[in-house]
Amino acid sequence: MASLSVRRLDGEVIRRLKMRAQRDGLSVEETVRRILAEAVVDVEPAGAMIRRIVGDDAVDFDLPAREVDDPIDFTSGDYGRDDPE
Repeated sequence: MASLSVRRLDGEVIRRLKMRAQRDGLSVEETVRRILAEAVVDVEPAGAMIRRIVGDDAVDFDLPAREVDDPIDFTSGDYGRDDPE
């Protein structure tokens, strides 16, 4: 695993890192590791990704009408039997 040294950090940044680490019950080193790992994750909302791929033009889809089956009566005496057809 690689190491990284960061020089010339502002004292306020160090103070806040220490406070955050203490709040979370972690070391400052682990806190910085987690912050950096989270910072490089490329998270793009699905809507933004779709707009990026297909553009901003609105698209309407005509969906077929849905057919709804009658509800199944699980209390019926013939539930689970094959249809006599």
